[in-house]
Amino acid sequence: MLRDIAVCLALIVLFLTVLVSGCATIYTAPDFGTYRYAHSKIALLKFDVTIELGGESENVTAKEIQQLEAEQGESFQRAVYTHFLQGQQQGRYTVEFQDIDKTNTLLNRELEQHATSEDLTALTKAEICTILEVDAVIAGDIKLDRPMGSDTAIASRLLAGLIGTKNQAHIRMSIHEGEESKLLWNYEHVARGGLLSSPESVARAVMKGAARTFPYEKNR
Repeated sequence: MLRDIAVCLALIVLFLTVLVSGCATIYTAPDFGTYRYAHSKIALLKFDVTIELGGESENVTAKEIQQLEAEQGESFQRAVYTHFLQGQQQGRYTVEFQDIDKTNTLLNRELEQHATSEDLTALTKAEICTILEVDAVIAGDIKLDRPMGSDTAIASRLLAGLIGTKNQAHIRMSIHEGEESKLLWNYEHVARGGLLSSPESVARAVMKGAARTFPYEKNR
């Protein structure tokens, strides 16, 4: 009886592990070793969040969805930064991470003064690195079929009409270096179900998988 219970528990753990990390796709540049110890500081940008609702968003406006996407992009940035900061304090990385408040302030100032676009698509990753005075940047995007857990009124109204949705997120994170915008690392992951209860829970799940290949880990 105990043996059967143990087998069942093992299968459940295996299933959950596959659910969390089985859909990850990872790329690391073959010559990353030439950048690894040449870099000392990197920045984490706000995530570009897209909430793809189809025809199920009648109770909110397009402007409200855009506002929610911006809020959740910043929330996910903060959740991932917290994870990196904890690892940095433990001495796990070969680089330091720029404070995200400084990152966001510098980029907002640049957009207000010079850019013609409302977002960062008008700038190359190399140009962003120059503005931020860092060696590389981590950027990412998230595609959701419903918002991650949120206390905002917009999310509450939106979630009320989305009971039957799949509740999953496609997440991509990438690292580009600051001289030629070269892609050094790319991580793609699908999160489902209860993992989307909050940006923090999604960040934990994603970073748990990404940590195995994150190129600035000292133990790699």
